[in-house]
Amino acid sequence: MLPLRLVVAALAVVSLADAIDGWIPGRLAATHVPGVSIAVVQNQRIVKAAGYGAANLELGTAATADTVYEIGSISKQFAAEALLLLRDEGKVSLDDPISRYVDGTPAAWAPITLRHILTHTAGLADFDTGNIGFSYRREYTSAEFVQLLGAQPLSFAPGTAWNYTNAFPLIGMVVERVSGRPYTDFVRTRIFEPLGLTSARFKTNTGIVPHRADGYYWKNGGYQHGEPLRPQVIAANGGVMMNVADFAKWDIALTSGRLLRSSTLTEMSTPVRLADGTTVSHGLGWFMDTFNGHRFGAHWGTTVTGHSAVIRRYDEGVTVIVLGNLDDGGLAVDAMSKHIANVYLPGTALEGLTPRPDPQPADTARIRREIVPGTNTRLAEALAAERFEFLGDEVLTPYHFNTDHSVARLRRYRATTPAWTRYVTVRLGADGSVRGAFAEEP
Repeated sequence: MLPLRLVVAALAVVSLADAIDGWIPGRLAATHVPGVSIAVVQNQRIVKAAGYGAANLELGTAATADTVYEIGSISKQFAAEALLLLRDEGKVSLDDPISRYVDGTPAAWAPITLRHILTHTAGLADFDTGNIGFSYRREYTSAEFVQLLGAQPLSFAPGTAWNYTNAFPLIGMVVERVSGRPYTDFVRTRIFEPLGLTSARFKTNTGIVPHRADGYYWKNGGYQHGEPLRPQVIAANGGVMMNVADFAKWDIALTSGRLLRSSTLTEMSTPVRLADGTTVSHGLGWFMDTFNGHRFGAHWGTTVTGHSAVIRRYDEGVTVIVLGNLDDGGLAVDAMSKHIANVYLPGTALEGLTPRPDPQPADTARIRREIVPGTNTRLAEALAAERFEFLGDEVLTPYHFNTDHSVARLRRYRATTPAWTRYVTVRLGADGSVRGAFAEEP
């Protein structure tokens, strides 16, 4: 017979799972997401893995824990991991210049190091903006990609600022040069296969993928297919496909130190320091942030066939993975990942905060007057709501993701009407001045 404490713990896990199972179908209907698969890791164990909705609308195929999705820019974490494996073997330094490993780089790239690219502090242009002539409908050699990117001016001197850019194809080129084999082969033999990630692979334009989810847009009241093609040169940036069960296995291996040294994992989750001594809470392939005192790492991935999100709560040992097949800019799966995290760790998302007496109602009135919502209808409506409840303040630390160093703290409110609930986060300066605000729906 099981000890009573284990029975109670098992029943608690079942109760949490039931709460999620009953909630997700309604969210799919409300957000037009055809299907999602989720996994929850708690204390190095997979405690939840399931699918909801449709993986393929035309065939009526259900999404399951085995459904394979494109994970988009979360692929950058595998690129960072591949490079760090080589670094830990003494074959490369993160402070080496990119020009040491990649041929044909322009003179302006001379100060750019591998660390700058991993931390998005290189100042490089983003190939995915649609402004530099990159096409998803053709293949590129490494030289062609470097020439395309190198023709663009740097946004800032390397190491002086932070700007998210899709420059990780260059990391793939470095892995190839140092290892002497194709980037995709290196990741497959050094990460996927040793961990038994049987669903994990890189997308190719002709590959047959068992249990693949098809991808969609919601446009003009109906679904449309996303763009199916993807050049191989950007594999390191967003080419990985996998199911949530294998994603969870990879998370367990990474956080347990099976793949990288514990010191390397710490390095991946350490905020990058800029040349002026300030920091931005982004590490090596990871965003870091803090909510209500809870530190977490996160990344999101968008492709033209879907969106994905991962949240790793460092202090509590909980990771939430949500993979979906609607390209909506990530709004739906991001909200789902936060809700699920809050189910397992109450208070780790806006909806988990409890209204409290406002210690400074006059200051709240001033803040509501000073916020300029512009064309943001959601924010304007929230500010006008009769019921506007105080949820608390949070002082920013180096582990809060923030690129505006004039912001010193966050103040949160819940706005409600009989028809809806919205959460307003206000960014405040040290003097209490309003530096910005945004509204979210639960």
